[in-house]
Amino acid sequence: MNNALTKIATAQPSTSGRYPRFGNYLLEVAVVRVKEGFKGDSAIAELKVRESAPLAGGEAPSRPGETVDYVENLSDQKKGGGGRFKSFLMALVGGEEYEFSNPVALKKFVDERQAGTHLLIRCEVYGKQLPPKDNFPGKVINGYRWSHVELNDEQLAQVEQARKASKLPALADALA
Repeated sequence: MNNALTKIATAQPSTSGRYPRFGNYLLEVAVVRVKEGFKGDSAIAELKVRESAPLAGGEAPSRPGETVDYVENLSDQKKGGGGRFKSFLMALVGGEEYEFSNPVALKKFVDERQAGTHLLIRCEVYGKQLPPKDNFPGKVINGYRWSHVELNDEQLAQVEQARKASKLPALADALA
């Protein structure tokens, strides 16, 4: 049988991407990865919703327990996806830009160390209006405002326990 058809037949049905709805969130990082594909390179963070609240007068946000994706296209420098993903990583660990200006320093987030996994981050997902272009109407896309979560001792212990259960190195070792 055709391999492509087997992949379709065995895949989970999807109604759309797993993007977060507009809202305010406390998110836990499940995994960070990069993907090289025919449409270019992407950075992807799979995030578990821990807490959510709607924006003022907004629709219902993604629910706690759901997994959502934050994806940036890295191939089109004019669109700034690399800079936005760098901002995500900086907010995740409370780091400064110079700490993220070297690919070697970034590797620990996407290799087997998964330095960001189980860390918490806050995010406001809001509607960002794009203007009409080339006879196509404007559209609303997700905008993200990331903010660092300073872990207390209890949260840090939970992160370490989750990392151990996931067979990941201790956080200090992964971030080194």
